[in-house]
Amino acid sequence: MTDRAARIFRSGAAALSVAGTLLCAVVAGECANPQPVTTNYNIGARAKLTVSPSTINFPDADPTLVPLVAATENPVVVTVKIRKDPSAAVTATLVCQGGPLVSGGDTIASSNITWTAAGTGFTGGTLNSATPQTVGSWSASGSYAGNLVFRLNNLWSYATGTYTGSITYTLTAP
Repeated sequence: MTDRAARIFRSGAAALSVAGTLLCAVVAGECANPQPVTTNYNIGARAKLTVSPSTINFPDADPTLVPLVAATENPVVVTVKIRKDPSAAVTATLVCQGGPLVSGGDTIASSNITWTAAGTGFTGGTLNSATPQTVGSWSASGSYAGNLVFRLNNLWSYATGTYTGSITYTLTAP
């Protein structure tokens, strides 16, 4: 290496060394003087209910052989999503209520429809046209899925016809 090349190399190395020292000082200075940033996210209470399918059918069957007719769409999948204040001592509740099945002037009382339930917080029951029946309850935020299996008491006393009715689900969450 020539004398001139050696001087350029030493000058470049010295400049690089100074630049590195300044870079470290700047980085070290930033670390010694942190700047906080405040972040906010407002999370409100929410509730969401989905029921699928939205129609169930009970096929005709011999009441002697099939005293409880299962809906052809079983299970009905119910999904409840709730977000609530964890300090609130309240429970989200899903209820259902249904009127009688009607065919012209003939009826089948809603109490002839029952369901069993599987899934955290879900419970089985009997449909009632006068009083909402509890389908499930939850005390913590989360997403809950349950399967409901509907059955109809199959009686010889029913008049022939095509019967229709409805079940209304209501989710109450704080």
